[in-house]
Amino acid sequence: MINNHLWRPESEPIAAAIDHVRLSYCYLDDGDIDAYCSLFTEQVVLLQPGTSPVSGRAELERVARRRRPGEFVRHLVYDVFGSGRRVAAVGRLNHLRPPAGDHALDMDFIDVFTVADNGLLSGRTTFLFTPAIQPG
Repeated sequence: MINNHLWRPESEPIAAAIDHVRLSYCYLDDGDIDAYCSLFTEQVVLLQPGTSPVSGRAELERVARRRRPGEFVRHLVYDVFGSGRRVAAVGRLNHLRPPAGDHALDMDFIDVFTVADNGLLSGRTTFLFTPAIQPG
């Protein structure tokens, strides 16, 4: 018997947000920017290392459509989990076809998303890790 005072199923907004996070990587990798942006609130704020903050859905769309020519990136998502008003995704960013003259630089990432009352994503903070190059 489950004691309802100790255990509560995930709330609907967080369960929807977990689905939205998983979908966001699929849409972004497939180049479906309209679908990708539809998962975020109008007031979304994105923070990533080495870039200026992205504020608002219109700015998110502009940045998402600005991928460099020839860039082919895939997100390999290992896990997505959430609690309260946060969802975290852990994975690897694979540059499968870097632009001419660049070398592929794959990175591990953790994205921490903030969830709005309606289950849409209202923020994302990205943490990146590049493993050390092993001596050959």
